[in-house]
Amino acid sequence: MTRQIPLPILVAALLAVAPPAIRAADIEHLRFLRPIGIAPRGAEELVAVRLDAPVLAATADDHADLRVLDGGGREVSRVIRPAAVVSMGKVRTSFAVDAPRLRPLPGGGLEIEFTVDAGKHPDPIDGIRIDTPLRNFEQRVQVHRLDDSGTWRPVGDDTLLYDYSQFMDTRQLDVAFPREPRQRPGGTWRVTVDDTTVEQQSTLAELVRTLEGGAETGRREKILVARQPFRIDAIRAWRSDDVAEIRGAAAVEHPVADFRVEEETKEQRTRIRVTSGREPITAFRLTVGERNFGRAVRVERPAADGQGQAGRPPVVLGSGFINRVELRGIDAEETLIQIAQTRLPAHEIVIDNGDSPPLSITGVIAVGPAEEVVFVARPGEDYRLAYGGVTDGTRPFPQPRYDTTAIQAALAAGQVPGEATLGPAEERSVEPVEPPWGARILGNRWLIGGTIALLALLLALSLVSAARRIDPPGGDGAGS
Repeated sequence: MTRQIPLPILVAALLAVAPPAIRAADIEHLRFLRPIGIAPRGAEELVAVRLDAPVLAATADDHADLRVLDGGGREVSRVIRPAAVVSMGKVRTSFAVDAPRLRPLPGGGLEIEFTVDAGKHPDPIDGIRIDTPLRNFEQRVQVHRLDDSGTWRPVGDDTLLYDYSQFMDTRQLDVAFPREPRQRPGGTWRVTVDDTTVEQQSTLAELVRTLEGGAETGRREKILVARQPFRIDAIRAWRSDDVAEIRGAAAVEHPVADFRVEEETKEQRTRIRVTSGREPITAFRLTVGERNFGRAVRVERPAADGQGQAGRPPVVLGSGFINRVELRGIDAEETLIQIAQTRLPAHEIVIDNGDSPPLSITGVIAVGPAEEVVFVARPGEDYRLAYGGVTDGTRPFPQPRYDTTAIQAALAAGQVPGEATLGPAEERSVEPVEPPWGARILGNRWLIGGTIALLALLLALSLVSAARRIDPPGGDGAGS
């Protein structure tokens, strides 16, 4: 019978080549703690805190060692994303009032009353619009509201509506209510028009000439004035809401820690060695002293970072063409070099000069996306940001697996998180994470080497034994 390799040895060998990862919840091995400042809140709210340079410098590339802790030291589900540009805009919604009631007034005025059903339109209104087809007019109106005691109360001041089309395309038909205090939903309203007759001066004048014996003895101009009713097509109630507009990921500038310019005369190129923090970088912008130039440029990964190998070409992260032209009315400049996103602490920018003289590089700016942590903050709870995992160098922190359904749904619906700030950092003295005794045994390189050698020896013995049984010494391999 063929000799089998013992199962326990095989299992041990397989486990040895894949050391277990650190526990995701092991927050005792995070070096830094920073309080998160959040405005008082009366309910659960979405909150975002921007990651600054000290946080980015101390965290892993994938931010696996970045956690949000509540007041009791428990982890809170969080999402890390590129920070978005948020601007506030106004969106107006309106509706035509139902069944307006009209009453002419002595002296030519007009009252228009209407009721807004709060059940049908539950939001307060911020103003009304009087739609009219007329051009070239001025009309003053007042708005009142019936209060609970049956008294008509003025809403704001008198408003001048106008159309100055004969001079310019300028038209105002809105009556805006005061923002404070905002009107309650629904209610009965009254609009008073001062004079429903509009006088419109004609753009043409009538010229009357007086003649005696063929000679002109007098001339008189007569301006024609047309009087017409102030026609109202409809009255529309409107409200204006502040709405957040979210546009793409925010790109920010990261001042580099240091840069050094080296001229490689033989190769006819300039090499700029850039040292930065570990912020995410997607481009570099150069400040150049000269005008009227154009050069090919590329960004390389330094071989000194442990990634490059002698005899191999450098890793190019991005390339482009920088230029500045200021000549005879032409004004164009492009000094931005796009690269694949990295968090390397060092980069090298190489400018190909050819036979032209080197450029004077006076500044380097790194450009990249801002990043933020988004989580749900409960009322009355304090939160801290923990980061900077300390490991033994062989096993990284794994990504935590959080339930982020609520956060993702809120962000997808367009909700804008409230802004939070980071306080000063508290640095703790922590020990590197030590794996369990089983992992320490299986992760021992001497054990791995010995196991592989033992498996190779057992396999060789099994092959020799099988060969002897198939072809015994002195035999011809045929049965008797």
